[in-house]
Amino acid sequence: MAALWGGFLEVFQVGLFWLTQFYGGHLASAIVTFSLLARIVLLPLTVSLAVRARAHARRLRAIRPQLDRVRERWAKDPQRLMKETMAVYERRGVSPMDAGLLKGSLAQTPVFLGLFKAVQAALAESGAKQVFLWVGNLARPDVGVAVLAMSVMGLSAVAAAPETQRGWALALPVISAGVMALMFSAGFGLYLASTGLVGTLQGLLVRRIELRRARAAD
Repeated sequence: MAALWGGFLEVFQVGLFWLTQFYGGHLASAIVTFSLLARIVLLPLTVSLAVRARAHARRLRAIRPQLDRVRERWAKDPQRLMKETMAVYERRGVSPMDAGLLKGSLAQTPVFLGLFKAVQAALAESGAKQVFLWVGNLARPDVGVAVLAMSVMGLSAVAAAPETQRGWALALPVISAGVMALMFSAGFGLYLASTGLVGTLQGLLVRRIELRRARAAD
């Protein structure tokens, strides 16, 4: 298993190295390109999962009043509360958690982890020698890159969020991007900004698919 994982990581590292050479040793361009390509390759899967997740969330919202009534009625009887809650889910044909969504999310994890490891290895090897616009050292954090990552992640969060989702649900990805960019490096911040850019495209595609389905249902 370890050998398989090592070979998987090597594919990412070699790919990033090749892109760096293609750009004449410019690591920042290679990170941005590699991150964009990885997310675009996954886009059919992630769009499908996002559409499925939003549909599941709508079904859960539709049965929330029934669940609230069950909680109020059986608040003092935990066993009956659990039984009646599951009965509501069963009657409405809704699962509390979509196993397909969980499996799909887990399937993406090796790709993102492999990309992260490849970027970190490249930065450790030559990031200190790399210059990108105002950034004199890609291997060190940079406030400007962190702000860029936060801005793009903000656009991605807004594009992906349903109309009923506001507040911390939108702020959390932005804050997380800023913290991680400042914690790791400017190069990692570029990775976050690139994935956020494709995430914005994904959100717009999901909205278009849902609008098309809504029109077809009318």
